[in-house]
Amino acid sequence: MKVSDKEATPMRKVLERLGQKSSVVQTTLARLRERGVKASVSLIYKTINGEVQRHDVAETFLEVAEEEFTRRAQLQERARQLADA
Repeated sequence: MKVSDKEATPMRKVLERLGQKSSVVQTTLARLRERGVKASVSLIYKTINGEVQRHDVAETFLEVAEEEFTRRAQLQERARQLADA
């Protein structure tokens, strides 16, 4: 059975929530390289889709995703405060 025939992994759902135009995969790749980890965009997507079990890649992806969600929430709050001012 192909991975595409399976239900989306939790990490895939996180990526989908972030949107296709998100830079989270590129940011994950950059952070992994900063840490001296050999990685590629393909490896990150394979990890997200559950095809490859790389805990270091998964941890970094989730770390970047959490930061992005936090950043978006802060922007929304700032916009709400300015709108109410």
